[in-house]
Amino acid sequence: MSIDRDDVGKSAQTASDAGAFVDKAARVAKPANSTLGRVGAAASAVRLGARLLPAGWRLFKRYPLVSTLAVTGLIWGVYLTRPRRLSARM
Repeated sequence: MSIDRDDVGKSAQTASDAGAFVDKAARVAKPANSTLGRVGAAASAVRLGARLLPAGWRLFKRYPLVSTLAVTGLIWGVYLTRPRRLSARM
């Protein structure tokens, strides 16, 4: 899987897979979903992540600084969307 300027359909499929991966990862983190639904979403996210890994590795080899910043931003975004824990003291 890679972004190919000559084959627009293939590039669109890669972008679609990336969007689906983010959606599945968000479903795993959502506590309102049932446990079975979260397990299914996690399995689906792993499968999509394995398909996207080669494209991500090529991107990292070509642009290491940008890739590192993108991954850091993604992790930071996931951290910010997590619900805050309430302290035991009230």
